[in-house]
Amino acid sequence: MQTLTLIELFGVNAVQTADELIIKKSDLSAVGLTPTANNGAEQLLVAILLQALSVFQGYLTDENGNIISDENNAQIGYDNRQLYELLEIFRWDAYAQERNGNVYLTETIVIHSYAQTD
Repeated sequence: MQTLTLIELFGVNAVQTADELIIKKSDLSAVGLTPTANNGAEQLLVAILLQALSVFQGYLTDENGNIISDENNAQIGYDNRQLYELLEIFRWDAYAQERNGNVYLTETIVIHSYAQTD
């Protein structure tokens, strides 16, 4: 089993020191975040979770972000849940939901964290 790197989980510009974890907002734009000086805490958390989810599950895309389909027009997905040693993330459910007169995509993400016991 593999361990995840900062770059895999948080983007190509992620770095850490003894005191800080730095995640560039621009690395989260692939999962729908539009970086601004005033992104909300909820926006940032969702973008981080969706970025992490994309390491574990998703669909193959071309260089323009379009989902790739096979000859039967079925989307080509991947599932890497079993590759990593201490963490598993997967999409449980996704559906459209109306809230305050707006329609939102609601996704349930399940996170399993494994700790080794001695």
